[in-house]
Amino acid sequence: MIPDAELAARLRDLHPPPEPSWWPPAPGWWLLALVVVVLAVLAWRRAAPWWRRLRLRRRLLALLEGAGSAAEISQLLRAAALARFPQADAAGLHGAGWVAFLEARDRAPGRFAALGDALTAAPYRPPGTAENLAPLRAAARAWLKAVL
Repeated sequence: MIPDAELAARLRDLHPPPEPSWWPPAPGWWLLALVVVVLAVLAWRRAAPWWRRLRLRRRLLALLEGAGSAAEISQLLRAAALARFPQADAAGLHGAGWVAFLEARDRAPGRFAALGDALTAAPYRPPGTAENLAPLRAAARAWLKAVL
């Protein structure tokens, strides 16, 4: 039998293995990186239209505050309708059809019912005609916030 001291002397020559290198990563890290990239691309594709609509909403709301006539407000609503609903034929609508289009896409129906005349007849009145734009501006602001 070999004494313990001799066995310990034999073990002294053994060295621990080298530290594992950090490159290349283990397959699990590659899989995790792939999942993160895929999720980032999906998040970007989902957020891009939302950011565009938010930017359009801010721009149109700023222009709405400076609108001085019912025709300008109607043009802003039409621009928003064309941007948000490109498949709809909003560009050619006028009169009751235009008001019906706005009502159909509004979350609070009846908002433009009392303002139908302001959207249909007021844009064609002679310049300088006194008009109360506050209710129309408030309805347009609420519609823009609801739709965009």
